Amino acid sequence: MVQLAREVVLDPTYPTVRAWTRRGRRAVGCFPVYTPQELVHAMGLLPVSLHGGGENVEISHADAALGSFLCSISKSTLELALTARLAPFRAFIFPYICDVSRNLEGIFSRLMPGTETHMLHLPQNFRSEATVPFLVAEYRRLIAKLERAGGEPYRPERLEASVRLFNLQRERIGELTATKRDEPDKLTLTESYLLRRLGGLLPREVHVELLDRMRSQIEDRPPRRKDAIRTLLVGPFCEQPTLDLIDLIEQAGCYIVDDELLQVHRWYGQLEVEGDPLVSLARAYVQSPVDIGVRAAPSSKGEAILRRVNDARAQGVIFLTAKFCEPALEDVVLYRKALDRQKIPYLHLEFEERSTSFEQSRLQLETFVESILFD
Repeated sequence: MVQLAREVVLDPTYPTVRAWTRRGRRAVGCFPVYTPQELVHAMGLLPVSLHGGGENVEISHADAALGSFLCSISKSTLELALTARLAPFRAFIFPYICDVSRNLEGIFSRLMPGTETHMLHLPQNFRSEATVPFLVAEYRRLIAKLERAGGEPYRPERLEASVRLFNLQRERIGELTATKRDEPDKLTLTESYLLRRLGGLLPREVHVELLDRMRSQIEDRPPRRKDAIRTLLVGPFCEQPTLDLIDLIEQAGCYIVDDELLQVHRWYGQLEVEGDPLVSLARAYVQSPVDIGVRAAPSSKGEAILRRVNDARAQGVIFLTAKFCEPALEDVVLYRKALDRQKIPYLHLEFEERSTSFEQSRLQLETFVESILFD
């Protein structure tokens, strides 16, 4: 299953989407970090997580439209559009997480006139009484776009059914996360990552079934113990590192017991539907404890990372930030101050999607691990 997931994830032509659309169905591309994928699913559309082109897409067209000092995921996502790899999609959702994502929505609306594009405005003030009504209004704007893209008319009962399905998916992914935290020698970071990443590319019913089949195999798997430190991985909430870099982190002697990879599956736990399901969906986002670079007040950052280190029983922190990602880099400053006060060791690495040489990163990682193992 992991090998299958690797093949699907590394294929920039989106084979699962093409298989879906060949049956006359339609797919919606969802840019990181958060989109209400339950709502897309409830309208008979396939929500697909867009994480750029990865290491297998050569940038040859997007540089003409975007500046040099921008994150790789923005360029590779645009490259996919310019080279017709995103042709099967009927709509795209870009949450307003930074200026780059905002501009991508405008570029896509011009490049792909036969598709619907939507910029999802997310609230930043979580204390105001207007926050939930504002987000519900945003969801209703999105519904109108999805209906124009060929989605079925919105019905509250269908959204409730989709919420139950996504609750089940989050529960299964939570079990993977718990295994990685409590028994990190049973599941590598790459295996956990690929199984989660597959969840944004398949129909959710299929992904849940696959995770159910994998659960007993993981439970029965003998541990593969090694001398390694328990580590928290912070930073890659939008652009994703290459699989080679993910492999390298644990090969260097780290058990990643908590991470920020693929946040879309972990914005909230079990979503309870009471009354209007759109209101429940909005409340779940607003009340979510997720604290990353594109969400939360600066004053809470230090407390948040110390709490996460404690919950994961981590011995150190690795900041893995995408180059030119301002939200992630700004967070590092706040996080480091809190870690320094508690004398918790940390290491900061930067990456790009198409990074191929990791010798310097390997040396830094091995030095970091040894400094903790032999302290």
